[in-house]
Amino acid sequence: MVEHVIALGWPEVLLLLVLMLAAMVVSLVLRLGLTQELAVGTARSVVQLSAVGFVIGWVFQQRTWYWVLLLLAAMALVAGYTGARRTRLRLPGLTWLLTGVLVVVSAVVLLYLTQAVLGLREWDPRYLIPLGGMLLGNAMNSSTLAVERLVAELARSAGDVEALLALGASPGQAVQRYRHAAISAAVTPAINGLLTVGIVTLPGMMTGQMLGGTAPLQAALYQLMILFGITLCALLGAILAVYGTAPRFFTPAWQLQRAVLRAAR
Repeated sequence: MVEHVIALGWPEVLLLLVLMLAAMVVSLVLRLGLTQELAVGTARSVVQLSAVGFVIGWVFQQRTWYWVLLLLAAMALVAGYTGARRTRLRLPGLTWLLTGVLVVVSAVVLLYLTQAVLGLREWDPRYLIPLGGMLLGNAMNSSTLAVERLVAELARSAGDVEALLALGASPGQAVQRYRHAAISAAVTPAINGLLTVGIVTLPGMMTGQMLGGTAPLQAALYQLMILFGITLCALLGAILAVYGTAPRFFTPAWQLQRAVLRAAR
């Protein structure tokens, strides 16, 4: 297979901006109220992706473990902060909880993929940074979805939870069904991705590799590695986030703190 990559430059980026201008015009004509958000999102995406492209390119050239680790740590901090803000919940320490969850699950899965599957024996940023970014992003999504769903379920079923507590159930027993519902809802997108990949959609990594000249079968195998990794990250992230959040709504005497629950929302 001939490996020929069509390089994109700033003139091509200007042509790509026509797509976003078209979206803004449609929003403006139909009065959807999305024009400003589209403009800000477009500007931020250009600046952020250009900046990260330069930074990652520099790290690729250095090929030293501490720069790779520092960049991954920075990505984890940003992911934890972004995830906490996206939930719009007012829970003290949620940013650090999510950051810790993301670091743990992403590090475990990333180590397995790079050491057991790929057999890397060095800190190669070409593999560690893209894989780490994908794992962090999917773990962030599932964690935030799980926490949001848990809080919504507890708020809606506070009376049922208190009834179970009054009958002698522990907080863990009282919220078990709501934890499971939150975890299931958070992992559903990842499972749907497994069910529809290759039939309904061609994932971004596989498409990118094929555009870069990789044989389709090899690109498909790499995509399988990513899909299985992000599914496990999504599941573990949702579990740890839910189990770390639920106890915050109970006192040491096993009482549901309705005030804390209301304040979180």
